[in-house]
Amino acid sequence: MDNVTHTLIGVLAGEAVHRFLPPSAVLSDRARRTVAIGVLAVGSNLPDADVLYTTVAGTTGDYLLHHRGHTHTFIGALGASVLLYLAVRLWWRYRGIRPRPADTWLLVGLSLAGPLLHLALDFTNNYGIHPFWPVDNHWYYGDAVFIVEPLLWACTAVLLFTLPSRTMRILIGLVIVAGLGLSWFSGFVPALFAALLTVLALGLAAVGRFASARVAVASGLAAWLAVTAVFLATSQAADTRVQARLADAFPTARTLDVVLTPLPANPVCHEVLAVQTVADTYVVRRAFHSLAPGWLSAEQCERRYPLRGDRTAPLTPIEQPTTDELAWDGELALPAELFADLASEYCAVEALLQFVRVPWATPADGGWIVGDLRYDTELGQGFAETYVGPDIDECPRLSAPWIPPREDLLAGR
Repeated sequence: MDNVTHTLIGVLAGEAVHRFLPPSAVLSDRARRTVAIGVLAVGSNLPDADVLYTTVAGTTGDYLLHHRGHTHTFIGALGASVLLYLAVRLWWRYRGIRPRPADTWLLVGLSLAGPLLHLALDFTNNYGIHPFWPVDNHWYYGDAVFIVEPLLWACTAVLLFTLPSRTMRILIGLVIVAGLGLSWFSGFVPALFAALLTVLALGLAAVGRFASARVAVASGLAAWLAVTAVFLATSQAADTRVQARLADAFPTARTLDVVLTPLPANPVCHEVLAVQTVADTYVVRRAFHSLAPGWLSAEQCERRYPLRGDRTAPLTPIEQPTTDELAWDGELALPAELFADLASEYCAVEALLQFVRVPWATPADGGWIVGDLRYDTELGQGFAETYVGPDIDECPRLSAPWIPPREDLLAGR
């Protein structure tokens, strides 16, 4: 999830804590609100501090293995919580504040909630997290919410009239206006959903203006949870339908995984990446699916997808008819043992496969370009792709314990 969303949801949750808990005997209302909002806003972003050491490490493998790495686990979140707690306690000590037990327990709860809120939001998209390290090093994916979701921004419109800081209100207003503008004028969002987004934002802003502060922040939280629930439910419905269509269209194929990416502000449309095997062949098929084909066809979904672009992966046409429900884009077929062979020969590929969920590979300049089709949106080597060859093998500097998402292709290596 993008850091704007992490911050906005953290601020909304912090304002809710301030509004619903009884006042402190030591902290002023202003001081307690500052702690609640500050700790949850910072904590909701703190797991992404992993970019500091992934940037220093410098290789593609290091970034992919350690962004959403150890800091995106329950143990990592606990470590971030301890840092948050100690930072605020030191600040209180500097200011001569002697907190009561209730204040201390509030700080403990806030410090724990911030990083966990980050993990929960990140789980909802298709990038994945592995929260149970070191007990379970598998990746887990929500496949439900686009990485930048303006509907979640709109849920924080109640803050436009509940926060005392004029600067914060202006910043939140600018974010919401930007989300509305992109929805109406980018071409990515159907007019009906852009209108629903506008109604949601204006309606919650009106609640913030005319209802009590408690009702306002409760409405914002309820809207956030409801929007997330809708995306989770429609993702599950799309997965069920896509699995059935795959079984009909490719009866001899074994489906290993179906990766779904919803469109922003649009729970009806999904990009589909079907990972399959047919005998000794690995096949990945790309398509677009519509849950409401009578209103918005799958081809219309494809035209509105914001991550369209030229790909490096050499997809070929799929010999299946496109319908209003499912529009086929292309497929790639490779020997099933190819990735195990490349991982055995190149440490860069071995590391990359600890992240890659939809692998692809193509010969290039005497070597191979290997990548993840989820993020192949440009020609040439992108952030989720690496080139290896006889004299080129960029091994990561920092190892990681993550189990490859496609261990089903690497069995017996």
